Amino acid sequence: MNQGTLTELKKPFHPSQVTWKPGDLTWDKSKAVAHPHADCLAYHNRLDEVCGMEWSVTYTPWDKRVVCHLTINGVTRSSSGEDNEFDNAEATAFKRACAMFGLGRYLMAIPTVWVEYDATTKQFTDKAKAKLEGIVVQHYRRTIEEAQS
Repeated sequence: MNQGTLTELKKPFHPSQVTWKPGDLTWDKSKAVAHPHADCLAYHNRLDEVCGMEWSVTYTPWDKRVVCHLTINGVTRSSSGEDNEFDNAEATAFKRACAMFGLGRYLMAIPTVWVEYDATTKQFTDKAKAKLEGIVVQHYRRTIEEAQS
């Protein structure tokens, strides 16, 4: 695998492809920790754009987990996932295997923040959504600028 492929895989997703999922809640459920998230489709599309037909994925059941084997240009990386409150086991394992190639890894560098949360609708408030969108856009711009310099 060449460095150009790895560089392309490491590029951040467009901010429109990043959403936030609530994590821990305050005792009164008025705030939640926000975790950045990209749908598996964003990962699939990036692999298609960068690797064409030179990638494949297989899954192996393992106890209550699943192991994803992601192969790109003949190089395989594997990772496991288990069902949790955010994703299913396959999606978790897939994203973790992608991170081994640098794809989506930057999402872990985006700081998690406490923001306003509506426990009734189980969603972030509009004010929180605006703040989170700003964080993603700022991180995206900074990452693009660093790559160009």
